[in-house]
Amino acid sequence: MRRDPSIYLPGDVFTEIFEIVRDSPTYGWPQQVLVLASVCRGWREVAVGTPTLWRYIVAPAYDIRFIALSLERSQQCPLVIEYHTKRPDHSVLYLLAKHSERWEHLSLCIPPSSYPLLSTIKGKVPLLKRLALQATTEDDPQPHQQLSGFEIAPALQYLNLRWFYPDLRQDSSTPWVRLTYLCCQSIELSRLHSLLANTPTLSTLHVSDVSHDWPYEQSKNEVLTQLKVLSIVDCDLWVIYSLLSRFSNLAELSILIFSDPGQANTGMTVILPHLYRLKIQINGIFPGLVNFLVFEALKLSELEFSGCHSLEDSDDEHEDRVEESAATGRSLLQFLWNFIQSSRCSLTSLVLHFEVDFPACEMAPLLKALPSLEHLDISVVHMECVPFRAMLPATTVFPKLRTLYLHIPSEAHSIEVVNDLIALATSSHILKVQLVDR
Repeated sequence: MRRDPSIYLPGDVFTEIFEIVRDSPTYGWPQQVLVLASVCRGWREVAVGTPTLWRYIVAPAYDIRFIALSLERSQQCPLVIEYHTKRPDHSVLYLLAKHSERWEHLSLCIPPSSYPLLSTIKGKVPLLKRLALQATTEDDPQPHQQLSGFEIAPALQYLNLRWFYPDLRQDSSTPWVRLTYLCCQSIELSRLHSLLANTPTLSTLHVSDVSHDWPYEQSKNEVLTQLKVLSIVDCDLWVIYSLLSRFSNLAELSILIFSDPGQANTGMTVILPHLYRLKIQINGIFPGLVNFLVFEALKLSELEFSGCHSLEDSDDEHEDRVEESAATGRSLLQFLWNFIQSSRCSLTSLVLHFEVDFPACEMAPLLKALPSLEHLDISVVHMECVPFRAMLPATTVFPKLRTLYLHIPSEAHSIEVVNDLIALATSSHILKVQLVDR
């Protein structure tokens, strides 16, 4: 007869093992708790007697009977709930709402017609720390509904809204005083500013696809001094400058552009005196690229830049594609040079990732303007894109440069370029060069 595998383990050690399995990203929960509980009688007793194993509730993957069982066995443990469906079971929502005082993490993706079922939770989410809301479309559109109940959430720290904000009711008299992280997708600028006015302790903000519905003058609001990290994805320049003007204490900034951001015409200078890390990704070129972003950042020391111009669907001749790629590379490099000059920064770390081909002479002016570099990371489509000869001697051009990473394809390279690389690597006793296959 097979022995009980838990017989030699103390109860507290066995419980700890269960909870480690629960937190492992390789396991799906709560299905795993059923697997563990079905191994043998000893395992079942431990599983049933450990309330924290039952606090994860995923609907509609499990029916209301299992959800009710999980709510019972979790006892008074804080709950982690995920409910994503276009056709929610109203009895499940009602059951979950009855336990709102135990909600700790909540992720909802439901249609607006179901919002009224959650109206009873107002003032009854004292433990709620993380909230993710996403609206779904309905086959039969219903009259507009607002989701109430989250106006008073004293412990809320994390809020993620996707296509949702117009449906979320707010009470400006009860701000989310502990909210530190906010993520918004597809939101109007006026609504975003209204939301920011309710988050005095916000330190991290991620926004994407923000549409500007205000004149720039009206979008100026009080400065949020607590915000340190800002990520902006695919927004107009109007929106970008409106946000940057509010966050004077930014330390980290990320801007990703996938389409023409237009022109801002703000007539003002943005100064970010505490910014030290910046990431810019530009997918494609657009009019005004070379001067599209200008602000002063004297303490900026780390810059990561990625640029590409998709030509996969181009029907042009090979020569035309080569010329277009070179023109794109020239524009991207010119933008970088202009930005660094206008920001008045002294970079110590620069990461460049290019998906376009261009002659090495295009990159030379940029690198020569960065004598303070200590770390340089370059990823290019051809080794010949890097101006090794213009970087010689390293002790003069880059007196502080210690590491150079080159991400290049495994292909044949001209002997001249290889010799230039060797000369660069041996021109400084503190410089370490590492080649990485891209």
